[in-house]
Amino acid sequence: MLGCPYPLQPVQDPMTGRPRTFLCTSSERAGHCEGWVGALTMALARFIEAQGGVILTNKWIKGLIVENGKCTGVECKDGSSYRGEKAVLSTIHIKHLIDMAPRELWGQDFIDGVDTWKAGLTLFETNYASTEPPKYAVAGGTLSPVHSGVMVSADRVLRMSYDYARGAVNLENPSIHAICCSIADPTRAPAGMHTIKIVAYHPYELKEGPQHWDEIKDQVSDANLKFLRRFAPNLTDDKILARIVKSPFDLERMNPHNWHGSCHAGGSGPAQSGAMRPVPGWAQHRMPIPVCIRREPRPIPADR
Repeated sequence: MLGCPYPLQPVQDPMTGRPRTFLCTSSERAGHCEGWVGALTMALARFIEAQGGVILTNKWIKGLIVENGKCTGVECKDGSSYRGEKAVLSTIHIKHLIDMAPRELWGQDFIDGVDTWKAGLTLFETNYASTEPPKYAVAGGTLSPVHSGVMVSADRVLRMSYDYARGAVNLENPSIHAICCSIADPTRAPAGMHTIKIVAYHPYELKEGPQHWDEIKDQVSDANLKFLRRFAPNLTDDKILARIVKSPFDLERMNPHNWHGSCHAGGSGPAQSGAMRPVPGWAQHRMPIPVCIRREPRPIPADR
């Protein structure tokens, strides 16, 4: 069965049909920014700087500055600190944000929401440099899509949540999708070459502990590629030039936002969607700790 196993939540859960709508409208274009996604980042940086903004990098935030019950800025791990004039904004994961101020300031409802936030189906990825894209056999020849997913049966879909619950990795029939953006954007690889990312869904919490990923990740990556070759047999060893393997544990260490390897903002079930996202009652930009904003007096219009 060819189809993308992308709901990031067990199919037994309610409302799993919503991500399928997302896939039909956006997955073919997701991440396909010409010149790689870094081009978008650089464009945003240039826009901010053109408006007088200053961008500082490698400034890891260790805590919020809270004065008189209000957030006034941030403290960095290097000892520096910064005060907000109009707002203090953050994109840090709520699992880490809650540790940046005394817990009693967040309120019990917010704490309970963060404690029960679920990562959903977490990711394992391998990035390849190759001489060919995946080629799937179809009537009359082969097909090389930018984004494809492979799931062997409906029974395998139903078993995914069971594997997660017991911290087991399925090496025989992994749930994967393959992304070859260089088909749509040749600038991502040298002329005639390709980039391939194989994403599989494996649990962060292994029964041996998440650290066990460091011991088995190469074996798991091999199994994922072997499975894809059942459908795209052209990806033989001589077509693979290099690879980088990232387990759910690696993804979290590389970027704290990928909490437990949850690279798509966590489970997308009804308890974490819409007004319930990221936690019930706090779907807007404001957080439980108010911000102390130094406002300038607004001028009174001449006709009043």
